[in-house]
Amino acid sequence: MDLIGHEYADLGALRTRRAIHRAYSEPPDDVEEATLALARRWAGARGTVVDVGCGTGDLLRRWAREGHGGRLIGVDRSPAAVAGTRGHRIGVVRGDACALPLRDGSADCLLERHMLYHVSDLGQALAEARRVVRPGGAYLAVVNMAGTTPRLARLLRDRVGDGRPLPSLPRVDSDTLRPLLKDVFGEVEETGYRGELVFHEPEPLAALAASLLVFYGVERETARHARMVDAVGREAARAFAAGAGPWRDTKGWTVFVART
Repeated sequence: MDLIGHEYADLGALRTRRAIHRAYSEPPDDVEEATLALARRWAGARGTVVDVGCGTGDLLRRWAREGHGGRLIGVDRSPAAVAGTRGHRIGVVRGDACALPLRDGSADCLLERHMLYHVSDLGQALAEARRVVRPGGAYLAVVNMAGTTPRLARLLRDRVGDGRPLPSLPRVDSDTLRPLLKDVFGEVEETGYRGELVFHEPEPLAALAASLLVFYGVERETARHARMVDAVGREAARAFAAGAGPWRDTKGWTVFVART
């Protein structure tokens, strides 16, 4: 199964994950605002901004609403993402991070947020980003820290481990990405954000776990997927049945900024 193509054929699960992280993170967690705060400095008022793996397009729309005077361009492999992002003052192209359909030096600021986990060749994707950012421009990447949300990962492994091997996915996190960025860009600044996911009832925990099942090899719209959604829902309910207090799970993510 093409995990990434299957996962992003529609954006419902992605929207679920983003909404839950915004609503249940302590301290409050806004990846878009943190990224924008850093990116505005390099894009200026009229720079060309490229968001690779633009997903729902929310960040580009937010930038457009603020009156950014330069070009705003989204790139994504998913037809659903391309269709959902296209709008007033935002251009969108379908493309792969490893072969960006953009000219050399055409971006003042290029962003890749929580999407490098999915590229086929991480080194090639970073080289492509370096090619597209103009001299003096900036590249911003956002990835999770190593070992983020370990309780959630354990819940999913335990419930999905029904004798079938789990997908072998490359490890991409702040620890593995840092040296690769330095090889491609040289000096890299980084800002880390740490906190917790905190749930006081089982429903959002179950919804978050269900939204991640594809990455554990469970294809949507199958009998197995329905069984696994039910299983993670029961597990979430059990976590609260004994009255042990809220579910807490550590999380962390890093914004890297590289100048060209």
